[in-house]
Amino acid sequence: MRRLSRRALLTGGAAVGAALAAPARKGTRIDSPPEEIEDPLTGRPLFRLTDPSVTHNTPHYHHRFLARDNSFLLMAADHSGSRQIYRYEFRRERMVQLSEGSDVHPYSPTLDGRGRNIFYMQGDWLLQASARSGRAMKLYQASEDWRFTGHLSVTEDGRRAAFVEMRSSDVVDGYEAQYERKPLCRLRVIELREKKEARTIVEEEAWLAYPQFRPGRTDLLYAHEGPWHRVDGRIRTVSLDGSGQRDLKPREGAEGRGHEYWTFDGSQIRCVHYPDETGRGATVRAIDPETGQEGVLARCSAYGWLNDNGDGTAIIGASRRLSGPNIFALFVKIGRELTLCEHGSSFKECPLPGGGVDPLCAAPEPFFSSDSQWVYFSSDREGETAIYRMKVEDLAAET
Repeated sequence: MRRLSRRALLTGGAAVGAALAAPARKGTRIDSPPEEIEDPLTGRPLFRLTDPSVTHNTPHYHHRFLARDNSFLLMAADHSGSRQIYRYEFRRERMVQLSEGSDVHPYSPTLDGRGRNIFYMQGDWLLQASARSGRAMKLYQASEDWRFTGHLSVTEDGRRAAFVEMRSSDVVDGYEAQYERKPLCRLRVIELREKKEARTIVEEEAWLAYPQFRPGRTDLLYAHEGPWHRVDGRIRTVSLDGSGQRDLKPREGAEGRGHEYWTFDGSQIRCVHYPDETGRGATVRAIDPETGQEGVLARCSAYGWLNDNGDGTAIIGASRRLSGPNIFALFVKIGRELTLCEHGSSFKECPLPGGGVDPLCAAPEPFFSSDSQWVYFSSDREGETAIYRMKVEDLAAET
């Protein structure tokens, strides 16, 4: 492991990125030793895992993309001239390419519970591939008039998948424009091992996103996507047979909610809540999915992204304020928040290889390792978006 100055990191990455720009195929290996950096705000050591001259991203926040034994991390990167899926191997300090070809959705990859297979979207196909070799098989093809959005959920045993499709004629560039379009979307579920036809459980003229299977139950959490202070009823649940659709928290006034997720045991839905558009007074909330009853867990520093650790006792959050772009650990039982480091993200959009714009590429989206001993996040603080991690064993008990 090398330790470099911030200046060396900024000036040394361009040549490496240029050398790796040639087309590559599955199995291509890229050495990527961690670089240790001292965080300027807290002095804690950070480890940058990837080259800051090349855009990297982790999948959607609710996906499984870190092996339970912390041996590898799934990410997407533009090393080969198109965004491809890679496995970052911590012991060997290298990236191994797992996909090839065009139209790989960079935020779609998710692991099964054992970390042996990955599921992802490429073009109009849902694929299953070996997490070691990348060898893939086709599971489902979207029909001609529909397009995948990249939002995918797979049960821990790999038996069932849920995903969102949007009518092709309703797909437009730009976050606000897509929301204003009121696109026709459908939330579908497919039994993967029984090879049955996919069934639609929700279809409506609203931007649907973030399907998440409830742990140990047959409910599905999903969202109405869009600007948090404008979406009416973001947090929704439905049974897998399409019955019992519920709008858990209709919007009141100018409030906003976001980044909803199940707790590890499925007993609660957690999210961040803003009273209005100012960003002041943000809190983390817990919602009972059976009754809709809501409680305040703790105040927080304007989280735009958040996630639990393995037993729900700590929350990792990233501020969306440009004036304080930091990563925080929030300890639920005592309601105490600690600043871990600056994420320093610009929150900018970036171009996708081959055309189009990626509005998510610089989002920090922090997350814990399953044992709660590491924190990971993304940031373009040193150029293009890179992946960072920090050891937090001095703060969080092992889970």
